[in-house]
Amino acid sequence: MYKKDLMAMQPLNATEAMRKTVREDIPQKVSEWSAPRYKYSLFARCLVEQDVLKVALFFPDALRTGGQLPSYEVFLNRAEKKFITYDRMEDKWREATADHLKWPRYISSSDGTWMSPDDKETVKAYLGGKKAGYSGVLEYQEKLREEALERRHRKETDPWDADLSLTPGLPRDWDRWVDKVGIPQNYIFYHYRKRGAKQGFCTYCGKEVPLTVKPRHNKTGRCLCCRHEITFKAAGKQSRLSTGLNCVYLLQPRPDGFVIREFWAERFYRKDACNRPEVRCHEQKRVILDLQLNRRTYYMGLYKNKTYRWIAGMPSTSYYSPEASYYFHGDKPGRVYGKTLPHLLAGPLGRTGLMELLRGNGMVVNPDDYFYILKERPQLEQLAKAGLPRLTAESIASFGSVDDLLKMDLGHGLAKALGIDTQRLGRLRQYNGGRCFLSWLQWEKGQDTQVDDTALQELCRWEITPGKLSFILDRMSPVQVRNYLLRQMADSGMDCEQVLTTWQDYLSMAKKLKMDTNDPIIYRVKLLRRRHDELVVRCQQKDYKRRAVPVRKKFPNVEKICRSLKKKYEYADETYAIIAPAGIVDILVEGAMLCHCIGGSDIYWDRIQRHETYILFLRKVSCPETPYYTLEIEPNGTVRQKRTKFDRQNSDIEEAKKFLTKWQKVVASRLTKADRKKAVKSRALREQEFEQMRKDNVVSASDKMKENAEEKM
Repeated sequence: MYKKDLMAMQPLNATEAMRKTVREDIPQKVSEWSAPRYKYSLFARCLVEQDVLKVALFFPDALRTGGQLPSYEVFLNRAEKKFITYDRMEDKWREATADHLKWPRYISSSDGTWMSPDDKETVKAYLGGKKAGYSGVLEYQEKLREEALERRHRKETDPWDADLSLTPGLPRDWDRWVDKVGIPQNYIFYHYRKRGAKQGFCTYCGKEVPLTVKPRHNKTGRCLCCRHEITFKAAGKQSRLSTGLNCVYLLQPRPDGFVIREFWAERFYRKDACNRPEVRCHEQKRVILDLQLNRRTYYMGLYKNKTYRWIAGMPSTSYYSPEASYYFHGDKPGRVYGKTLPHLLAGPLGRTGLMELLRGNGMVVNPDDYFYILKERPQLEQLAKAGLPRLTAESIASFGSVDDLLKMDLGHGLAKALGIDTQRLGRLRQYNGGRCFLSWLQWEKGQDTQVDDTALQELCRWEITPGKLSFILDRMSPVQVRNYLLRQMADSGMDCEQVLTTWQDYLSMAKKLKMDTNDPIIYRVKLLRRRHDELVVRCQQKDYKRRAVPVRKKFPNVEKICRSLKKKYEYADETYAIIAPAGIVDILVEGAMLCHCIGGSDIYWDRIQRHETYILFLRKVSCPETPYYTLEIEPNGTVRQKRTKFDRQNSDIEEAKKFLTKWQKVVASRLTKADRKKAVKSRALREQEFEQMRKDNVVSASDKMKENAEEKM
């Protein structure tokens, strides 16, 4: 359309019928609170000339003052699928749709548009839409805008679809494999009987099976027929049961390499149809890799806020994005479909070590993570092929935070690279040891000693590394530590982590009080919890302000950090409140009133100084000045510890957990990028904090190797 030709078209001025209608349009009172409203808020005329539709739009106020010319003239060409508007008020051409032009405030919609019946039909016939008149014009313009937007989107999405079209179809037995193998949760549903049910329905067998033991709701066991692990469920206890989401993976060949397809699968059971479960399996991500392991990633998400489809890249990490659930449910180890692997092993996967890792981990792994790390750290292949599946899996899981194993030089043999000898490498293989077991073997070699394998397995089950015991290993052997922990757990009812924390706090306070911590009666005290609480009381007896002076000198940033917590972390509802301390004195007073160790140990001050954790107070709104619980949190709101009087956690904390969950969501919305970085660092420090603390005379072989490597750099 040429603007010169458009301006030469027949003019459309106001008609006598329009002026008469304006004069007779008396404003009507719609409601008591709104201004009177006219029946018509817009007038329009149209004509078709040289296959161009011209629509003239008139404002009622202009007509009432004797105006003849339209305010806007809209030109539409159906052959070219174009439209343009001439603004007579400002003598400008505009490309906006009619509803985005400048309108007086009293024009709110097209419902009050006056147009002759013939003109309405002219618009409808020319544009071929469902609507007539002004609404038909707007409908046509929006349609053209949608088509233009779709063309722009297709320029981006067509290459994606072409790439994804090379993905093979699903295997024929995929649905059955997902149900029987991919979803590992299975149940036996039984009907309650006073003397115990004698048979139940096994969801794996798909039939009634005998029961030799008296079943109890939620108790685990094994089916006598299929021998699969099951959970007993009493029929009628719940209306609907879900297995929860499980990641399952399918690897398939492509002309340019292979594709890893990630699915989320779950099974549902209804109360009245336990023998007819509903299995859902949705594909969420595809990772396409070539022979050099270069990757292209696609995920199923909301594209441009319009439709769900495959999108190139990774989902947004924003807590409020539609794809946020991916990071809660996806990208986790899962069962890998095995029937496509032989063909891939003969080709692109033949020398990657994936099959060895799968065999060692029961076909459960995250292949996407494996190949991502393998591209960055080729040593992972040799580690996977060395018969150490657990160590390999843990190295994958800790990639990015504890990555030293994947930087090792394997040129002089695996044992030397791991910082151990051949005999210890055999023990590592025998017990399928992970990073914790390896750290003990490295400690053994550095100390030129050997620890009982049973004790090592027990310590590794508790996830206790030599670094976590560096405060006591100069006085007690690992076997003695294991035995001491077992006794204290039995006497106090605390779990291993609580005993270990209490023990370390106790020795820290004892040293501060100038007690002889080298005396076995002191460092191996019988009633650990009671003696710990006694030392807490002794530490509280000092003047708080005087005690704050050396803390302030040793940790100069703690006061400032405490003051900065108020805006970001304080929150309250009708029952509970989270309060930030104003400084060191507040924390000391809190510790004294609750008789716990928060003010008697440098550990917590050091963590605050490093932004590893912060101290907050949980109070009841009804008694805001009375200490209730002290919280140790990470920068993202993760609660490490909740302690009340005498370092305990009572049953009443269960009532506050819903509030803490709500508070964490509020905190998540306040976090900055810097806070999230601190949270990642805090999480890493939580795993390796004690490993970095070691005595001058307790240096493992791996530490020596790392120091040597740093010197070379």
